[in-house]
Amino acid sequence: MKRGFLTTSKAQAKLSKDTNLRVSTAAKPETIAVKKFLGVVENATVRPGGYETDSKERVMKERDALAPMGDLDEDAFLYTSQPSIGLKDTLQTYPDGWAECVLYPDAKALILATPGFPAALVRPSSRSYRVTSTPDKGLGLFSTRKISAGDLILSERPLTISPAWTITRMRFLRELTEQEKYLAVVYEWEKTLQPMFDRLCPENKSAFMALANSHQHDGSGPIVGRIRTNSFGLSCFQSGRFTAEEQRTMRKGVYSAVYNEISRLNHSCSPNVYGHFDIATFSYQIFAVRDISKDEELTVSYTGLYSDSKARQAELKSYGFQCTCPACRAPTESDMRRTISSSLATNNLGDGLFKLSLLEEEGLQSIREYSETLEFVMERYIGVGDAANAIIYAKKLVKCRHSANDAKRYTTAIGVQSHSLWPKKS
Repeated sequence: MKRGFLTTSKAQAKLSKDTNLRVSTAAKPETIAVKKFLGVVENATVRPGGYETDSKERVMKERDALAPMGDLDEDAFLYTSQPSIGLKDTLQTYPDGWAECVLYPDAKALILATPGFPAALVRPSSRSYRVTSTPDKGLGLFSTRKISAGDLILSERPLTISPAWTITRMRFLRELTEQEKYLAVVYEWEKTLQPMFDRLCPENKSAFMALANSHQHDGSGPIVGRIRTNSFGLSCFQSGRFTAEEQRTMRKGVYSAVYNEISRLNHSCSPNVYGHFDIATFSYQIFAVRDISKDEELTVSYTGLYSDSKARQAELKSYGFQCTCPACRAPTESDMRRTISSSLATNNLGDGLFKLSLLEEEGLQSIREYSETLEFVMERYIGVGDAANAIIYAKKLVKCRHSANDAKRYTTAIGVQSHSLWPKKS
């Protein structure tokens, strides 16, 4: 995977729109936004001065994975192995693996309260991919055989999980520039994450350090840099503490997970796999969203898929590459199809079929709207008494990971005719 920010000598340091680095200027937290700097930052290797940390407020709590948490402050950091392991466990004795985590107490409580946790990994019947080099994107994952839509390709526990939203409590002793504040925050955050890295077993330490680091010139340390380059966002540990707006704009309650193999997945604006984090097995599961040919690269998307090509390329610029997927090679036609499909209301069967054709032509089977449109079309066919076509779309819907509908029951004529929309005999 090559996800990092621009690091060439020609790249100029610039502010990003992302404000998920936070800093407090008082003993009692009063947070202000500290923007990330992208590209080459001058004097990035020099430890910033002009501030002091509030050691009392920054106490890090390290506890047994199952210890009670009722006496902890809600902003306390917990260093914990999840699922919990024994002191003598290794990857040989515990092959499903575990993640070294920095969690807030509410997230840990949610994990431990999840029914079935910790369940064993759900694995595919056989391995269907290989990790190999690409000409211009670093390492990537490629299929070794034909993979059918809906198939589980890979299930993997993270190496590390840490907050995407950071609180670093500081007192500024002088007026600092935005860049100096940024460097202070990433310096302190590296120190915060060091114990998490130190807890990794030797094999996982090596795997973590083998991942690309595209943030070697912007002040990020080796741990923070690799997390920024390779992590996937997790928003499934929400306990209701933060609003949806806080989650979206400030990344509150959102975590960053780094994986040994899943972090090698490269980008496409028409991705052929979809990822889902399952708390019970504590694993990220990768599924095919359409049929995948042998030797085809497995891809996810790093951007909003309904954005136009220009907006997507602008977003991807911060990752250090220009996308050359089919949608980006023919942007005018692709943008038109995406614009129409995103705004098209499905009021009748014809609308639904047309929208499906646009989504499939654009390779957008990974978005929720695709499964919703499949369900709409299936139900319209049921409503007019067309069991044969209803079954066709029910079978497609079964393979969609976003589908909340029990579509499998409608893959037979008897099931279709039991649907409440099936025409009743007069």
